[in-house]
Amino acid sequence: MTRVSLSNVNLNLLVVLSALLETRSVSEAARRVRVTKSAVSHSLAALRDLFQDPLLVRAGGRLVLTPRAESLREPLGSVLGGVTTLLEGTEFDPSKARRRFSIAAPDFLATLILPSLLQTLRREAPEVELNVVPSARRGNAWMLETGEIDLALGAVVDDAPGIRRAELCTETFSCAVRRDHPEITSSLSLEQYVRTPHLVISLGDDDRPTWIDEALARVSRSRHIAAKVRYFMAAPLVVSRTELLMTGPSMLIDYFSKLVSLSVFEPPVRLPSYPEEMYWHERHDSDPAHRWLRDLIVGVTATLGIRARPERTRFDEARPKKRSRHGVPKRKTRRS
Repeated sequence: MTRVSLSNVNLNLLVVLSALLETRSVSEAARRVRVTKSAVSHSLAALRDLFQDPLLVRAGGRLVLTPRAESLREPLGSVLGGVTTLLEGTEFDPSKARRRFSIAAPDFLATLILPSLLQTLRREAPEVELNVVPSARRGNAWMLETGEIDLALGAVVDDAPGIRRAELCTETFSCAVRRDHPEITSSLSLEQYVRTPHLVISLGDDDRPTWIDEALARVSRSRHIAAKVRYFMAAPLVVSRTELLMTGPSMLIDYFSKLVSLSVFEPPVRLPSYPEEMYWHERHDSDPAHRWLRDLIVGVTATLGIRARPERTRFDEARPKKRSRHGVPKRKTRRS
């Protein structure tokens, strides 16, 4: 069998051959591939030389396929279909997909969105598996870059090339103490706020002032921090059994106020609303499966938070900058 070098073959001939095999007409094939009849005739001559077979011959005033041409129809369809898939990408069918996604998320955000997300997956994509891992303040960007995780939710992602983001919902701050707190009962004053020991949710080993501390500094006050924890879900449970006060995400505090004995208050200082966000690496921008998961998470979080744009993402910004559809790299900041 003679070996053929693809570098010596004009692959456009295969497109013409497909049209000829389907239409069995030089003029119809010319219309289909949008060239002249003369060009198709020249291509047919080249194809006959390539395959060493007449391919189409006249019989009773029409063109019919030779046995060799008939044998080419199925493999030619597979080849051209594969090229189309290569150029256009494959469509993602959730119902047939078997894929595992790793998502880094803070514990409270995972608790809020996973029930609805998993219910949707069970209905639409039963073979898709989620692996939810702790969010690493300083490691999220690296894990996104290396592919260790597919998405990061809610947490701050430091500046890094190729990191995309999208806002999921707008979050605010609330304060909470145990319901039978000896000093804080029906309201929370600024004096009570700075006098009461605080339990702080720490986002990591960042010692820069938080948004809350900066807001207090603006009114020449500071808070007394009794303890720090890195677990969102632990904070309201600890507060419900101590005399400590916490300031944290409103969605978190509202969730726990229905489960444990908490009194919830507005902060006595002006604190901004901010976005809970979703981060991914730009190489996944056009991946149909990844895009499907991102759209699913956007839908699940649509009812969370408040119905307003975030006021800011940094205290040194008057308003957040307008973001593109795919997002921009996240700036460094601390929220709480």
